[in-house]
Amino acid sequence: MIVTVSNEYGSGALAIAARVAEELGYAYVDQQLPVVVAKRLRITPQDVDANEDAQRSLGERLLTSLERATPELAQASAEPPFGEALLHAVQDAVREYAARGNAVIVGRGAFAILGARPDVLRVFFHAPRAWRVARVVEATGIRPEVAEAEVDRVDSARAAYLQEWYGVAFGDARAYDLCIDTSRIDAAQTTAAIVAAVRARRA
Repeated sequence: MIVTVSNEYGSGALAIAARVAEELGYAYVDQQLPVVVAKRLRITPQDVDANEDAQRSLGERLLTSLERATPELAQASAEPPFGEALLHAVQDAVREYAARGNAVIVGRGAFAILGARPDVLRVFFHAPRAWRVARVVEATGIRPEVAEAEVDRVDSARAAYLQEWYGVAFGDARAYDLCIDTSRIDAAQTTAAIVAAVRARRA
């Protein structure tokens, strides 16, 4: 089984995803993905994250492709733009981890890449904006106005990424199997619910 984890920023998804993986004895796949993608494209993992987690115009993406593309990509006009090369590399990496089975895959549009397969449980974490902002302030110590801006920026970037590349509305419940409000259900309960859903599907 594969569990894909998507989330609104500040909803506590990473800690819960790690607990689910530990409880099930599954691989926890998060930062491994940008590393794999970076090796394939001969860029840095930071470049992968920056390109996935930013709202950029077409012109900005083209400038980025000129600055960061490998010589092979820059010189071969038949090759797709950097954004598309990155997209395909991410998709390939997600599918490879999924093919190994028994993994919790965080982000990267994995729910859209893998789709509604019987061996995939697609989970989305959400919570009211004010609750998420307060949680970010508590966790990082930054000013509330900075936390608000960051929550909005990341959510907007994720929405733009999913809409542009997959035509999916960010947070649309129809794209997931399980949607959980983490402000109302704590981490232990959420973990238990996901683990139970996985075990039920495997039965």
